[in-house]
Amino acid sequence: MNGPSRTSRSLLLRLLGVLAALALIAGACGNDDDDDNDITTPDDTEAPDDDDDAAPADGLLAELQESGSITIGIANEVPFGFVGDDGEATGIAPDVARAVLAELGIDEVNAEVVEFGNLIGGLQAGQFDLIAAGMYINPDRAEQILFSDPDYCIAESLGVEAGNPLDIVDYQSIVDNPEISVAVATGTVEVGYIENAGVPDDQVVEFADIDSMYDALVAGEVDAVTGTAATVQRYANADDSIDAVEAFFPVDAEGNEELPCGGYGFRNENQDFRDAFNDVLNQFREDGTTMEIITAYEDFSESDVERANALTLDDFLS
Repeated sequence: MNGPSRTSRSLLLRLLGVLAALALIAGACGNDDDDDNDITTPDDTEAPDDDDDAAPADGLLAELQESGSITIGIANEVPFGFVGDDGEATGIAPDVARAVLAELGIDEVNAEVVEFGNLIGGLQAGQFDLIAAGMYINPDRAEQILFSDPDYCIAESLGVEAGNPLDIVDYQSIVDNPEISVAVATGTVEVGYIENAGVPDDQVVEFADIDSMYDALVAGEVDAVTGTAATVQRYANADDSIDAVEAFFPVDAEGNEELPCGGYGFRNENQDFRDAFNDVLNQFREDGTTMEIITAYEDFSESDVERANALTLDDFLS
């Protein structure tokens, strides 16, 4: 017989059936493996689900935007940054900062009041996240913190007894008369100004806060108080026993005139925040927003803002 026997055909059919069953099992196992790979391999099609659960971007700016809140540091110096009658931070620096921060999605602004000399230390320690106190930009401070570009520049002045009986007009007047004592606030640029002017140490009295200096002047404990023209004039307007001498620009150790200009301070590790803040600030310098906010205070003129608009941070670091 040339064909297979009935028994052979039966065995063959059984074998084919087993092979078919094994193929089905293998196929099912293969599908299970594919499903496992869909879950575990890094290039599977379900990976985007992991992205949906990704953590927010790093950086202080992202944290502040998420919370919508920030604490700024001020020194309670009128008109730069102080607490108003309503308990809210006000002054040129908080007002400008609040407008910039709103553009960045940070609408709630709280304030921490510290002595001026503690502003940089408080920022570095995390007591607050932004100095909005009209702080002058200079190389020494810029070695400790990051600054924005300036938004105002203003001259200096001296508060003296009404009538100016000692004929004080500038720092040189103090140098020329060893009987004159001058008050200065710790940590302010005025400490360096009077040193550059050559005022002897024994004629200088340092105070921790601004108000104490003027209290000492009124009490006759010092003969003059040094500060920005805006601040000195404010105190003179509020007290008939104080006069403000005509504003002047200080000179450095080489006799070159200095231009005191204020900006906003940030921790060195928060450059992303500084850069974003500075971008908005520069938009405001260009479109007149800073001009409108700052000149709303009678202490400042358009020229005070225009001087700052012509400068950047680099002008103070070279």
